Amino acid sequence: MTVRPDARTVVTRYLQALRTRDVEAIPELIADDAVYRIPGSHPLAGTFRGLDEIGEKFFAPMGELFDPDAGYSVEVSHVLAEGDQVSVECVTRSTTVHGIPYANEISAHFTVRDGKIVSMREYFDTQYFARTLFGQDG
Repeated sequence: MTVRPDARTVVTRYLQALRTRDVEAIPELIADDAVYRIPGSHPLAGTFRGLDEIGEKFFAPMGELFDPDAGYSVEVSHVLAEGDQVSVECVTRSTTVHGIPYANEISAHFTVRDGKIVSMREYFDTQYFARTLFGQDG
């Protein structure tokens, strides 16, 4: 019998993989049929369905926006977990490929089943995100 990690552990591992840019660990923590929702009217906004689409249309473009030599931090201030639901408040920090410091407060809600993330919804300052990463005004 395989013991699956609890939802909090899965999300904690996912956040660690983001911090370390562990491109091999991230897909191991996300279900093949996962759904990610990213708010806003910027180029990365939308609902992404399935691990392949999440990787291709969200993670790959996000990786291109930040300086690969700069650190990427996920500073978690709160984690609330109950059953398969996990909510996280954090600040992500890095430097863009254009040398601009980046820091954005995020609230994210995850659903975990069978040891993998099946849903993620993020809430953050989309105007700051669009302005800092894409030079958009809104």
